[in-house]
Amino acid sequence: MLDSNADSPKSTLETLEERLRRGVSQSRLTGGVRTLARFVRHSRLYRWFTTEPEPDVIVIDLRETYTVGPFIRLLDRCLEGVSDAAESSKTAAVAARVDAAFRVRPLRVVGLAMTAAVLGSLVVSLALGRPGTVSIVAHAVLVLISISGLRSERTLEEITETRGWTVLAAAFEPPEPPEKR
Repeated sequence: MLDSNADSPKSTLETLEERLRRGVSQSRLTGGVRTLARFVRHSRLYRWFTTEPEPDVIVIDLRETYTVGPFIRLLDRCLEGVSDAAESSKTAAVAARVDAAFRVRPLRVVGLAMTAAVLGSLVVSLALGRPGTVSIVAHAVLVLISISGLRSERTLEEITETRGWTVLAAAFEPPEPPEKR
């Protein structure tokens, strides 16, 4: 009697798969990749990146470092002058008014800025040459979306209480620190 499974396509595929696996595992390329992976895993840089942090928090004052300290001191000096000038600056006053308007009606402020940006982009693309139909339709859709934001009456507090905001905030929230044992 003949074995009916000996010539079946399934047994042929299993044999072929076994031969391929054995060939791949014994190939020089696979051996080279394994050796390279072993070298990488045993390197100091890899071990430094993958070691678990110490449980105690270490605070480093970057102002005292040689690499970052001079840049921070320079930035501090520049910001001192800017903060003194900001008290009488009209730009700072406009920024404060925009901030206040954003807190009262954030979607209206974003819609206004987006409408201006999209219309400016459309004007530039028209001035530079003949824009395509897709470009004009995309600009029109973006203008309609931004105009819909102008109609919003929600405050920043109301928006931050919505489900969409909580999902978005949870997506960008840092993970909880590990528990101490």
